[in-house]
Amino acid sequence: MTWKAEEFSAPDLLSFAKTGQKLLQAAIALEMDSTCALLSFQIEAASFLSRRFWDDLRLIETLMRQDEFVDTYDVFVNFFQNATSDYTNEVARFASLGAGFALETAGRIREEAETTIDDMRAATLAP
Repeated sequence: MTWKAEEFSAPDLLSFAKTGQKLLQAAIALEMDSTCALLSFQIEAASFLSRRFWDDLRLIETLMRQDEFVDTYDVFVNFFQNATSDYTNEVARFASLGAGFALETAGRIREEAETTIDDMRAATLAP
């Protein structure tokens, strides 16, 4: 017995199988979005840490060149002020990125919900 591809085409599938296919496609799209967001967060974190490490190295170099206590104190205060400002700005950036991804995901979910409702409406009207 040979199987024909036409026997398994989408129009011949049961309605729950079509719904399952759409659910699977929506889940895959959501997984892709979350992976994209995760990678963006990791890239942003790596970039930030790279900048901070270079600032740490500059602090060490500056301290090695200082001879007086007053200058060392000023260097430390300046470094910690800049570090605090950088970390605060980075937290705000992460929050902004997260909000953007959440908004994009909510829009995609809304579109999927509208499509599902339209499909359900069409299924109830069909004989």
